Amino acid sequence: MLVPALIAAGSAVYAGYLNDRTGVEKHLQETSRALSLVVDRQFGQAEALLWALSTSSQLRVKDYLAFDARARAAIRIPGTWVVVEDERGQVVNTLLPPGNALPVLSSRDHWKGAAEGTVRISNLFTGLVAKRPAVGVDTLITTADGSRLFVSVVTRADTMSQILIDQSLPQDWIGAILDRNGTVVARNKDSDRFVGHPATPENVRRVQAGVSQGVWEGISLDGVPTVVALSRSPSSGWSTIVAVPQAEITGPAGRTALYLAATGAMLLASGTLIAWRVGRSIAAPIERLALDAEALGRGAPLVARRSGVAEVDRVAGTLSSASAELRKREAALRASEERLRATQENAPVAIAEIGSDGRFLSVNEARCRLTGHTKDELIGQHFAHVTTEGSLDEDLALFAKHVSGELDAYTTESEFKLKDGRRGWARVTSTAIRNDHGTFRYAVRVVEDITERRAAERRQKLMINELNHRVKNTLAVVQSIAAQSFKGELDPKMALRAFQGRLLALSEAHNLLTLENWEAAPLERIVENALRPFAGGNRFETEGPMVRVGPKAAVALALAFHELCTNASKYGALSTEEGRVRIAWFLEGELRDVLHLRWEEIGGPEVQAPTRSGFGSRLIGRKLAAEFEGAVELRFPVSGAVCEITAPLAIIESR
Repeated sequence: MLVPALIAAGSAVYAGYLNDRTGVEKHLQETSRALSLVVDRQFGQAEALLWALSTSSQLRVKDYLAFDARARAAIRIPGTWVVVEDERGQVVNTLLPPGNALPVLSSRDHWKGAAEGTVRISNLFTGLVAKRPAVGVDTLITTADGSRLFVSVVTRADTMSQILIDQSLPQDWIGAILDRNGTVVARNKDSDRFVGHPATPENVRRVQAGVSQGVWEGISLDGVPTVVALSRSPSSGWSTIVAVPQAEITGPAGRTALYLAATGAMLLASGTLIAWRVGRSIAAPIERLALDAEALGRGAPLVARRSGVAEVDRVAGTLSSASAELRKREAALRASEERLRATQENAPVAIAEIGSDGRFLSVNEARCRLTGHTKDELIGQHFAHVTTEGSLDEDLALFAKHVSGELDAYTTESEFKLKDGRRGWARVTSTAIRNDHGTFRYAVRVVEDITERRAAERRQKLMINELNHRVKNTLAVVQSIAAQSFKGELDPKMALRAFQGRLLALSEAHNLLTLENWEAAPLERIVENALRPFAGGNRFETEGPMVRVGPKAAVALALAFHELCTNASKYGALSTEEGRVRIAWFLEGELRDVLHLRWEEIGGPEVQAPTRSGFGSRLIGRKLAAEFEGAVELRFPVSGAVCEITAPLAIIESR
């Protein structure tokens, strides 16, 4: 009750302070405006005197003695004198006795800005004769002979300070008059110390920026924190400042706040003492209730004890009844949990409970065996810690929907890493467990190891794809062989024999590749299989390094050798008893990455180039070149047919 009252009282004190401050600021602003009007009135008197003297006929004809007498008679403002200058120096100065020598001007910079027919109020300067700070009201006139004169009504700065003194400002208030440069012209305190010096930097900036009026906090030239009001005269451009120490504003409010704080502290201390005495009368029964509640939390039996406080006794009785009920329910719950734990631990599939943050709450032994981790390693770990990146995004997205309530259950398959670095696949079924309000509590994830099933499916798919690919390739080759074998006007029996021979060569190549699991086969074996049906192969000379040839390249080479052997048997070296064939291959190039294979017939009859291109020539000249991305050259010199094949070794090995 006391604290709100103290806050309200403090707010009232603060509101009063703000109200007082607003009043002071308003008074400051009004006083600065009034001072500005007084300064303008002072300048107005000087301007009237200047206008009266500047229109004098004595000045027009340069009768300086007569003008001097008239000016001295016209001056009514204390601390004021009249100065007239021509282009060489002063010709009239009423501050000096008549007839005294007058100063010669070394510069006419102060003439700048003055114009005939207008009056200019200067900034603070030090007079040549007076040697004291002064201000002038100036104008220019033109004499009868056409020369110009500078006429000025000069007033001492201390006369301006008298204006501030006459205003009877409160004792602690500070009043100051600033010129357009922000220089102190007059001050009601310490004027001898500060007149002629710049005002504070903040006020100088405001004056030079042409600020017309305002109220701010600042530090005076004396170093006193103040509230400052400034008013600028639109006619002279001078500014008046009135400042009051901040302590004068905050002092009453501070004293009131201090009194309020002391009173509030006393009241709070009294209230605290009373509350302590009352509280002690019920503290012991409440402490006993706290002990009973702790015992209830531990599951210990409770016996209600009377304390003499009716409300406490009712709570103690309720806690005792709750203790008995809880012990009965805990016994039933423990039995149920033991059955559930036994079922989960002996389940053949991995089971885990996952919190809303995706981390394991519990796991069974099957889940530990799945990845090779212990329970301690898994509890607190995120369920995705072993999931590979390719499978992770879908599982995380579905689990997020799980938690948000968009999805109650989902099933996904993902790849995971075992602790020993191996990889496997799992089928995950996740079911959300929610409370009565539908809020997610945890998820039960049943994880089935499907690594073997995925591997079997992958092997089966690879076998089917490979078989399909090979059958298509074989059928395409057979179709091409058939089309070329039966093309043209050949005797059907001869065409059939040629077709069967080519199919036999294709079959031998397939047998060899089958033995090599349809991977690369040795070039030497390909040559031997292709030459075996022709003269037993004993009329052939073969040599070359170990080179392995890919499946497509092996089939193409087997068919090419068959066509070369068939042609040699009919027309070339194998058509006579003395003829033979040399087949050699070697690797060339700086990196030995180019295969060069040469077929050369020797000792046969004279050979003539064929007049038309048959299947064999097209197979060798076009298909091999395209297949090997190399060069194939088939020549028919008189000594026997020559076939040279040049191809990149990488192409030969990979196709």
